[in-house]
Amino acid sequence: MAKKKRASSPIAPKNATNSKSRKAGDSDHFAVTREFVESLVVAVILALLFRAFEAEAFVIPTGSMATTLLGRHKDVVDEYTGYEYTVGSSGEVDRSTNKQVQNVVEAIDPLYHRLTDVSDNPSYSGDRILVSKFAYDFADPARWDVIVFKYPIEPQTNYIKRLIGLPGETVRIFHGDIYIKKPGETEFKIARKPPAKQLTLHRLIYDTDYPCPILEKAGFPDRLEVYPSDTRANWTKEENGAWVCHPKGSPTWLRYRHVLADNGKNVSYWALAETGQRVNTQEAREECSQLITDFSAYNTDTTNHFRNRRTSSGMHWVGDLMLECNAEIRSETGTFSLDLVEGGTHFRCDIDVATGMATLNADKSSIKFDEPGKIEAQTSIKGPGTYQLRFANTDDELRLWVDGSLVTFSLPATYTPQAEVVPMWSEQDPGDLLPVGFGTTDVEFKLSSVRVFRDVYYIADGKQFEFGRQSNTLLDYQRDSHPGWNAPSDDEIREVMTDPARWSTTSLFRSRREAVFTLEDGQYFPLGDNSAESQDGRLFPLGQQFVPQHMLIGKALFVYWPHSKNTPVPFFPNFARMKFIQ
Repeated sequence: MAKKKRASSPIAPKNATNSKSRKAGDSDHFAVTREFVESLVVAVILALLFRAFEAEAFVIPTGSMATTLLGRHKDVVDEYTGYEYTVGSSGEVDRSTNKQVQNVVEAIDPLYHRLTDVSDNPSYSGDRILVSKFAYDFADPARWDVIVFKYPIEPQTNYIKRLIGLPGETVRIFHGDIYIKKPGETEFKIARKPPAKQLTLHRLIYDTDYPCPILEKAGFPDRLEVYPSDTRANWTKEENGAWVCHPKGSPTWLRYRHVLADNGKNVSYWALAETGQRVNTQEAREECSQLITDFSAYNTDTTNHFRNRRTSSGMHWVGDLMLECNAEIRSETGTFSLDLVEGGTHFRCDIDVATGMATLNADKSSIKFDEPGKIEAQTSIKGPGTYQLRFANTDDELRLWVDGSLVTFSLPATYTPQAEVVPMWSEQDPGDLLPVGFGTTDVEFKLSSVRVFRDVYYIADGKQFEFGRQSNTLLDYQRDSHPGWNAPSDDEIREVMTDPARWSTTSLFRSRREAVFTLEDGQYFPLGDNSAESQDGRLFPLGQQFVPQHMLIGKALFVYWPHSKNTPVPFFPNFARMKFIQ
């Protein structure tokens, strides 16, 4: 019978006196270094074992899956806000020689769209990931999986994308969303992302935890504003950026406006702010307001040779949004509301703070929920207290999280629009100009850590539109019966995006095209999360746009060794980016 191994007693160091006199910093440094070495050894052993028996290690070279997975990139910390973001730098490398031939010198941050010099920032290799080679021996590939496969045109090259279309299906890309027609069906149905995938694919566009002091000092308009304006006395903004509502018996809202300092038509508001000058707040608000778009800071790399003109990110309106906040409820009774607008429709979540009952609704008859009836759910909100809330309108479905838990409603909160969805604005209802809101009539509350996200946007482009396309720019728009011909210029699109009076009348949003792909048995259709910069199934050569089953390598599982930040010691792992891949 095997004996249990007894735990050993601690062994004192040989030079106990010197050990005691050693500085705490030296001890900490030694411990951290030892931990790093141990982690490295374990990671190497696991990687070797996984490679032989279960998984294989890969390095992401490009940004086609950004920001879910990073290719070669630069880390940037904005000097005014402290917000850290990444910009792609795979364009620095000659793919044929694998040598760096140029340098990314500028980038634009995702929150305030400020052009920043990044020429001295180092470039890092892409994420290192583990891929299960046998995952699909036990289960079929599932939609929204991140897969690694052999490129059908060059089988010696491995690609990583997100799985969108399954064998026998017809895939339709329209207005940034995915629609699926399964074998034997006659109509397309929207493909909804599971909650974990949804949270992965949403992109942050605003965060009150990262204010910009120089814009505030210059008087540039705050993106959160009181609506209606005559209820401003109901609100107080604290020095830490939190907003407190003191209701006075009439509806009042704190709403989000996408107003960016780089959008001035006649003046550079960044230049004014950085030189300490004051701006006309009202003029800046009118000139710089725009629709929320698929802009991606990752794609804003500017090399010392040219600005990256391949990307079309920022050229498409995104109506699928998500809000987050910490809400400190201070009242015993009343209704606290969250509001998301898409296409002029207000999608509301009303929460009775006394009972915690949440109710979902939409204010337009053009929105039909899939099952009639009252959509409600019991939540953990019960009277005064601080709650973390998240409310999303994505893929024609409303979702609510309270304190990190997804709320289950009495009926599916899914709907089908009865008319084409285009952005709306009017004097009576600002609609998509103020698309995110927090409101009440009778609840006192405090909001902090307010964040706004937009969904990933899949661009409806493809090889069937090859003739007449503008160089390598991917656009959703067409003007006549020949898709891709006379596509609007970037300047024309921006003019429309910043002119609310034109949203309901312009042909731009009604000229969005679709891309349709029909798969045969044993074929899979992949798309990149960074649609504007992804060489994926849309752009593979005609007849080879799908991945045959035998070319699937496996399912991406884990980011196991992101680049080191060199703090607190050189080569120290960046544990914050180690994650399971959703």
